[in-house]
Amino acid sequence: RDSTAVGNSLVHKRSPLRRSHKTSASLTKPSLRDGQKAKKPPCKFEEGQDVLARWSDGLFYLGTIKKINKLKQNCFIIFEDSSKSWVLWKDIQTGKNFHEVVIVCGEMVCTICQEEYSEAPNEMVICDKCGQGYHQLCHTPNIDSSVIDSDDKWLCRQCVFATTTKRGGALKKGPNAKALQVMKQTLPYNATDLEWDAGHKTNVQQCYCYCGGPGDWYLKMLQCCKCKQCLHEACVQCLQKPMLFGDRFYTFICSVCSSGPEYLKRLPLRCVIHKKKYFDSELELMAYINENWDRLHPGELADTPKSERYEHVLEALNDYKTMFMSGKEIKKKKHLFGLRIRVPPVPPNAALKADKEPEGTSHEFKIKGRKSSKPIPDVR
Repeated sequence: RDSTAVGNSLVHKRSPLRRSHKTSASLTKPSLRDGQKAKKPPCKFEEGQDVLARWSDGLFYLGTIKKINKLKQNCFIIFEDSSKSWVLWKDIQTGKNFHEVVIVCGEMVCTICQEEYSEAPNEMVICDKCGQGYHQLCHTPNIDSSVIDSDDKWLCRQCVFATTTKRGGALKKGPNAKALQVMKQTLPYNATDLEWDAGHKTNVQQCYCYCGGPGDWYLKMLQCCKCKQCLHEACVQCLQKPMLFGDRFYTFICSVCSSGPEYLKRLPLRCVIHKKKYFDSELELMAYINENWDRLHPGELADTPKSERYEHVLEALNDYKTMFMSGKEIKKKKHLFGLRIRVPPVPPNAALKADKEPEGTSHEFKIKGRKSSKPIPDVR
């Protein structure tokens, strides 16, 4: 999958359908926004179908469906790099063309509630990217009525995330980036319904981040200091540098809790761990440090020339004897070093700091209004 990521680009053409008004149904029909139970989603997938599947890093990858389990509502997918995995229906994006859109009695149905009615103030709106339909009140966030009469393009939540998320952090500039900032302030699921484990690292529903996709707490994810939800590196817009695996040294507040742009502050990076016990300070440690110099956030040493960095690193390794162990202590070469206690450090408790007034907000967006969409001409 690493070589076939398509998280920042959807490959499907939008459907040539218009947003139509339907008079056969009323707003009293079951809908997620009516406070009633939604219908069990029908299976819209087929074996052999090419789809985009959201992985635990928050990005979409191209794959082919080989098996479908309607009971568990998931599909067995083979990706382009020959890796295989079961993926929940909620994390699969399909391309829609004129013949593939889910139709009931010749009319489009809402992707969320599976109902076909379209009456103000809850009309059906078609995504200009994937061609799927959404009721104004079913989509998260709700679709403003100005979208229907506007000539501007409108993208659904799935397509906004698919076109803006990427490794190292989501796009920060452009119309889609602004649309993402708006959509991140509302979650597509009820956070209080999630069933977490004792350590608040995984939940039964496999629902994380703004995107609602799967996740892995041990990989590149940030945890909000307030709501404790974990968010993908690819979905946040406040990172200046890509994250390191397992790096917990951040104070982070998500867009939902801040009701606006995310807040991020780097905390001092104190320790890293590796299965290997001892490392050559010059050949191994310095090679890693030089390669990741900016990502390690060296602070006042940021402008230190490569030729002078080893001196500072060696000084730290020798001075902090409670943390680092020299090879000469066990009759090995003195330039070998390892951690004295080979256990990852406890992440700093940033919850108390988060309760204070944030010092500033990273990458603030000036949002004047929600992006809307252009009507699609009818096809005869």
